[in-house]
Amino acid sequence: MHKSIYRAILVACLLTITALFSACADQSTSESAAEAEATIAALSTANAELAAQVSELATALGTPEPTVATSAPLIPMAAATDAPQAVIAASAPVPDGILPRLAATIALAPQGATLADLRFDRSANRLYVTDTADQLHVIDGETFAVLATLPIGGNLELDERNARLYVYRPFVRAGEAPAIHVIDTTTVSEIGVLAGGAIAIDAERNRLFVGDRFTMGLAEDAPGVRVYDGATLAQIGEIDQPGAPVYNPRRNEVLIVAYTLYSADAETLQITGDLFPELTDLEQVGLLWCNGCRWVDDAWVLPEVGMVAVDISAHCAGKGCGQVEPPRWFDATTMQPVEPALSPELQSGCGTGVSALGAVDGRFYRNRFYSRYMVYANLLVESADGERLTMRDGLATDFVNGRTGQGYLHDGVVLELATLTPIGRWPAVCVMGYDGERGRIFGMRGGSLFIIDERGAAPAASPSIVENLPDAWITGIEISPNFAADNTLLARTESGALYRSTDGGATWARLGGGLPDGQGQWLYAFFSPDYAADRTLYATGHRGESWGYGVWRSQDGGEQWEPLWNNLVHLRGEHIAFSPNFAQDRTLVLRARFHDVLGGVTGSSYQQSTDGGLSWTLVITGDYSTPEGQVSLPPVDELLPGASGQSAVNLRMDDYRTAVFYSLDGDEWLTATVEVQPGEPFIALLPSPSYAVDRTAYVVAPTTIWRTTDGGATWTQWRQSRFTDSADFRQRIHSAAISPLLADDNYRLYLGAGNGEVLALDPALIEWDASATPSETASLPAASPSPSLPTATPAEPTAGLIGDPPEGYFRPMGELALFWDNKPDVQQALGWATTERPTSSAAAVQRFDNGVMVWVEETARVYAFLNNGRWLSYADTFREGDPESDPAFAPPAGKQQPVRGFGKVWREHADLRDAIGWALTKEEPATVLRQPFERGQIMRAGVFIYTMVGEADGTWK
Repeated sequence: MHKSIYRAILVACLLTITALFSACADQSTSESAAEAEATIAALSTANAELAAQVSELATALGTPEPTVATSAPLIPMAAATDAPQAVIAASAPVPDGILPRLAATIALAPQGATLADLRFDRSANRLYVTDTADQLHVIDGETFAVLATLPIGGNLELDERNARLYVYRPFVRAGEAPAIHVIDTTTVSEIGVLAGGAIAIDAERNRLFVGDRFTMGLAEDAPGVRVYDGATLAQIGEIDQPGAPVYNPRRNEVLIVAYTLYSADAETLQITGDLFPELTDLEQVGLLWCNGCRWVDDAWVLPEVGMVAVDISAHCAGKGCGQVEPPRWFDATTMQPVEPALSPELQSGCGTGVSALGAVDGRFYRNRFYSRYMVYANLLVESADGERLTMRDGLATDFVNGRTGQGYLHDGVVLELATLTPIGRWPAVCVMGYDGERGRIFGMRGGSLFIIDERGAAPAASPSIVENLPDAWITGIEISPNFAADNTLLARTESGALYRSTDGGATWARLGGGLPDGQGQWLYAFFSPDYAADRTLYATGHRGESWGYGVWRSQDGGEQWEPLWNNLVHLRGEHIAFSPNFAQDRTLVLRARFHDVLGGVTGSSYQQSTDGGLSWTLVITGDYSTPEGQVSLPPVDELLPGASGQSAVNLRMDDYRTAVFYSLDGDEWLTATVEVQPGEPFIALLPSPSYAVDRTAYVVAPTTIWRTTDGGATWTQWRQSRFTDSADFRQRIHSAAISPLLADDNYRLYLGAGNGEVLALDPALIEWDASATPSETASLPAASPSPSLPTATPAEPTAGLIGDPPEGYFRPMGELALFWDNKPDVQQALGWATTERPTSSAAAVQRFDNGVMVWVEETARVYAFLNNGRWLSYADTFREGDPESDPAFAPPAGKQQPVRGFGKVWREHADLRDAIGWALTKEEPATVLRQPFERGQIMRAGVFIYTMVGEADGTWK
């Protein structure tokens, strides 16, 4: 993974995935399905052993980060400093184990510090490791004993041939001069210091090229690249060009990174060329060092492939520039460009070490990223001649091991490259180096060094854990179709964990067994319609916008899970729908989000399986914009009739969950009398299991429940709701489900609360208010296959705009048109549109005590929507490097201080701060549709539509 990619991922937290090639996807016979089933089952038992080892090591070392553990004793050794230098050796390799195995963990850096860089000295079989506490640790490569610790920190460059190690900080602290410390690796002692912040080595001639990082703050009279004799450390020349040197032995040439990339003859010390003159041509670029400008960040010579890699990146303040450019590659002998399709991938992790990854078994595996406030990840698979074979959205590898044919993912998953399928876990680290001869990986977590054998561990799986539901939002509830007999429930928490109850909610167990488990994830679990017979559960999910979990299956009620990724292209799953005849046809459909990094398209898709999930086919994509307008994803019932279970129900909600509609004849749709608080969408619409007979259904809101017993014509409200304080998010309803009929022909409503409770209600025992008088409802067009419906029409309609708009104005078209067409009051308030269609933009959303804040990339503004109906807007002036927060603002318990762009606006405007209060959640990425009008604008952010009257501020509804 190349450096700029890694930086982009660290800003937003990233990634994972997998799936089989299309050549495997055509196996549709029962025999091949059985073989695939057996293969998946064999691969599914993965992980807990390593996870348990990780936990034990962390305990043994007293370090906060998880580590891999064993029963081996602690090996004592002398420590040169107060750092907890200790080695824990791992258990013996498992015969024929196919997964990486932890060999040892060494705690090096003191508390609060992390490891910084690493070099492996093959000739001496030693590791040199620096940390951020300015220490250099020398480690025996056989025993892993710490041989010495020197008080020097920074980046490392190793010259094995001349037994020298160079340690330096590329950027120095205020008042310090840049210095490169020269270490004799034979005696492990410092023998000199050179002035500079970057170094390149000509090992054959024992020459050193010393320079400094080229930055906007570099002095105009900064020296050029100095040349030193490596034996005497005496200066023997200078190249009249400041910058960071890189030595290319194939041409005996020095490359100098200085905004562009210069070449210089290493003998005459004269500049011979500029590889990228367009970067500094002011007639083309206008300005250097600007927001959005592109310049050379780094260059590397990769002797293993005989190539030079150059990292040219765009630089944008705060939010990223969008598509992250991969390095450009050049033949190291001729310096001619290498075709991108035939170029290797640059692998890097923590530290300054890099390596080139060529084709693995005739295929290139390429990570591609988009970073602009949010991060998207694609893994591309190409043939040796550059032909695209397949791609996976929601997946990227941290490190690809060509020797084992495996990809290591940041969340601990090991991917089999040939099939793009998870096969187990590894002790996930940030890779710092790799010794291919010994098959050994060096990585870090915090201040500890992990030494990992590339093979030796066998798959294992973790059991479910009996524990109470946490004090957290219950964001999803699923009920077994055989609930009357098995009393089984599934609950999802805001952290993404899944819990199971087999006694109707009295006790719970957190599901493990190989199921993804990470911070900030969203997992969605579903019962097989034939659960009574097959005991099968399915799960899908994602972590943010960049990481997908694909589909997982358990055939034992949730104890053990296996990945079903065969030909699954889009891994960021959100929902699984089943055929009504699933027991016979084994058909299910995954709805997933995707972003094609190279194509620049963001949307949703349906992927279908007709063998219970053993293989998948991408069927249709939608929910993306084209020059002709928005392309919607059709309802799943069009692909899988009856999958939603709503075809026989004459009730539905609009797309934004702000209104409920009913039909008495199947043609004319009327607005129901249920009400929702402004800015709070409904939670669920739940028809009773006997709806066809009793015409009873429930609409669940964050603080109450509505019931109809006549198919939607009249509604009553829960009289004694305990969820009365709309400002207390712990005492609100966040999810709801309805059970099948029980043995007594009754059923239960289950509610998930914000304090970790799952409540069971018997509707027959609930006190309901008297029937609400129906408001005057408006006739709507007959229901179409599209799920998009207009929101409720006011009881006293206002006349809308009629006729054609004046010249220069438009009747709205596109996704917001239906909303505007059915809102005469909005038409009168806003007037005609000033653009024909809405624009889609990346955005971020954050909830507060008394409102919501929305950042919109397109306008570079932050909008505040207060609960009192007022809206305000502010220029987004946050720039990378600005303070992200202010310790002077201490939030009360359960609240947060907003940070970065939202935080700057919040801190600088006391009136806004007083009006909107503290943040309740972290900011989340979103997509906004925005259309300007004569007297305001309409903005859709997620499920919310804001009608905004005014220019820079005003009122909203």
